Amino acid sequence: MFGLALQTLRHRKSGFVASFLALFLGAVIVAACGGLMETGIRASAPPPRTGTGHAVVLFSPIEHEATRLVSLSAVFGGIAAMVVVFVVGSTLAVLVQQRMREMALLRAVGSLPGQIRLLVVSETLVIGALATALALAPGHYAGRLMLERFAEGGMVSPEIPYRAGWIPLVTAAGAALLAAVAAAWIASRRAALIRPAAALAESGLQRRWISAPRLVFALLCLAGGTALALVTALVMPGSVAASTAGPTAMLWASGVALVCPGLTGALIAVLRPPLRLLPGPACGLAADNVRARAVRTAGAVTPVMLATGLAAGLLYLQTTTDASARDAARDARTRTAVSAPVAVAPAGLADRTTVHGPAAVTVGTAGAADDRAERVVTVAAAPVAAAPVAPVMAAPGGGARAASSGGGSADAWINFLLAGTIIGYAMISLVNTLVVAASERREEFALQRLVGATTGQVMRMMSVEALLVAVMGTVLGSLVAAATLVPFRLALDGRWLPGGPVWIYLAIVGLVTALTVVATLVPVRLALRVPPAGAPAAP
Repeated sequence: MFGLALQTLRHRKSGFVASFLALFLGAVIVAACGGLMETGIRASAPPPRTGTGHAVVLFSPIEHEATRLVSLSAVFGGIAAMVVVFVVGSTLAVLVQQRMREMALLRAVGSLPGQIRLLVVSETLVIGALATALALAPGHYAGRLMLERFAEGGMVSPEIPYRAGWIPLVTAAGAALLAAVAAAWIASRRAALIRPAAALAESGLQRRWISAPRLVFALLCLAGGTALALVTALVMPGSVAASTAGPTAMLWASGVALVCPGLTGALIAVLRPPLRLLPGPACGLAADNVRARAVRTAGAVTPVMLATGLAAGLLYLQTTTDASARDAARDARTRTAVSAPVAVAPAGLADRTTVHGPAAVTVGTAGAADDRAERVVTVAAAPVAAAPVAPVMAAPGGGARAASSGGGSADAWINFLLAGTIIGYAMISLVNTLVVAASERREEFALQRLVGATTGQVMRMMSVEALLVAVMGTVLGSLVAAATLVPFRLALDGRWLPGGPVWIYLAIVGLVTALTVVATLVPVRLALRVPPAGAPAAP
């Protein structure tokens, strides 16, 4: 089977490139996270013992920053690993669906189910070994680059050197390879167990998509997402809720992806009637195509959903945090303005004075002890105990201004950097999967042209299909983002609308739609360059 796997890869270059890119980029991200984690562990290690046998303990801020780097890289690496498994599994599932006829013929001539699975796993193992081996060096330098960006953003000290040995690189390669093999084993299950006659029938139009293991995992993911959403909204206080909001997004995305064929069928049933009312044959033909190919259409909708859901969820987590902080500061200033007059103790009388009234106000001096010294006023933003506290600087003239620090902006910058890395990987995987899905339909396009369809009609039909895929993926991705952001905002300040500008969401939708259309139409246009009679034999 290993020799057959090598021959198959040689004749299926598009599938090879798609799987290779997904594994290579995923291994680079995981290796970079592993390098950052080892750097943080080494920087936070206890100092060596002295000659007297006693350790010299120095409480340096670098140790705190190194510990923070370890936790951040662990969380980011865990989310990235989940995305890698998700993307690789989605890509392999599309590739296996395209090869149902080939695997049915292998079963018909006597191949056993175990041999079919071994064939798919062997192909993935060859691709994965090559991709992870080539990803080690870029992963090392990607980790160094991310540490430099962290230092520029003020999160870690520039004095922390990047020290990543062979352990994180080998661990990242092994994790990526294990994820690829597990995804291949799962993706090949149906192709290996289905009867040859049924496989031949489904090679054209796949109808059945649900299975007992898939249903169980879907229910577990959706139940886990619901539980984490409730914990986020009802248990986690304030900004601490962000620690559960990220995993909530991944669980919701996984659960929706597992039942995506069913959800896609429901959305097609809603969108198909109005689409058929539009003039021109392209709209009606596209509506009929997505209805007949609902399961395979779901394979294209899933990466769109993942890219939209992760992009909106991760970006608006940070903007919602910032909006809640600004609202708390504004409420604090409002309460200070409408409360009873506050007597500020002169610098020479008291260093700190607590005044009780409608809002508890703490006053203290800052700077030199003279008449011009600013006094720091801390005002509770709300009467409840769990409300955030906003620091306000009270000037001698009676005015007030917010006291800000660079920590919040640094955290926001780092969060946007990490979110952008995952979103970029999801976007690349979106293009990767859609190119593979469109390339497999060469025979269909050739038959349409043989019965009289023109190149322009085929391109218009595929344009409508691409827009339908983008709309359905955007709807499902928006639901995933909403299920993540609404509990998080409730935990912050009791509101339910996410904070942040609307243009971020519009930019995400526009970018995802543009990528979907381009990734669909470019391979279709290339396929239409081949004469109809020679399209089935084209590589």
